[in-house]
Amino acid sequence: MTVRIGLLRCDEVGDRAERFGGYLDLYANLLGLVDPGIDITDFDVTAGKLPSDPTEQDAWLISGARASAYDDDPWLADLLDLIVRLHEAGAPTVGICFGHQVLAQALGGTVEAADSGWGIGVHQAEVVGDHPWMNPGRGRFGITYSHKDQVTALPGNATLVASTGHCPIAAFTIGDHVLGIQGHPEFSPEFAAAVYEDRAEMYRTDVFEQAMQTLEHGTDSAYVAAWILAFMKSTDRLAA
Repeated sequence: MTVRIGLLRCDEVGDRAERFGGYLDLYANLLGLVDPGIDITDFDVTAGKLPSDPTEQDAWLISGARASAYDDDPWLADLLDLIVRLHEAGAPTVGICFGHQVLAQALGGTVEAADSGWGIGVHQAEVVGDHPWMNPGRGRFGITYSHKDQVTALPGNATLVASTGHCPIAAFTIGDHVLGIQGHPEFSPEFAAAVYEDRAEMYRTDVFEQAMQTLEHGTDSAYVAAWILAFMKSTDRLAA
């Protein structure tokens, strides 16, 4: 079963698109590792392009962004309202980085600038509990990160899924239809390196150098891609 995914795109990758493609390409490449025929429809959220019906796609994917989940931009207020409607409809929804944070913000959690500062590089996340959609299962997984904000308190009905030393709430679920992942499984080591190099002045030198070193060991993005699609397909609405 190929899942029709609506990409709620909250930013774009800038000049890096010439080399790597835009967010739509990054997610298509990631999920294409599992399903080469993946069907993704792009919604430019910042331009006011939002779906009218939670069921017009099988599942939804919220991208990363340079914005903060607690900003007061009009497009963000509309996105928060949409997330509540998707949740109430039981629509399978996955958020990545900013998407992870805005899911928590919309559904009763807390997002703040982290006291620990920037989280960049490949971080190993420890899996908490058992999750049938994590197949093949792994006790830990490493993907790239690029964030300063974090979810610091989960929504009351959420379940912690994974944690890193830098980011205690690295992944969470709500029921069988909401999944947030703080890291960037769609970022290859090469793309992440380009991001970090462009932003090097924003990081402490030791943080930047260590992050670049972690990229040499690769990531577990293929596993995470499989988990995302399995999660989307495991909801009662799609399984029916």
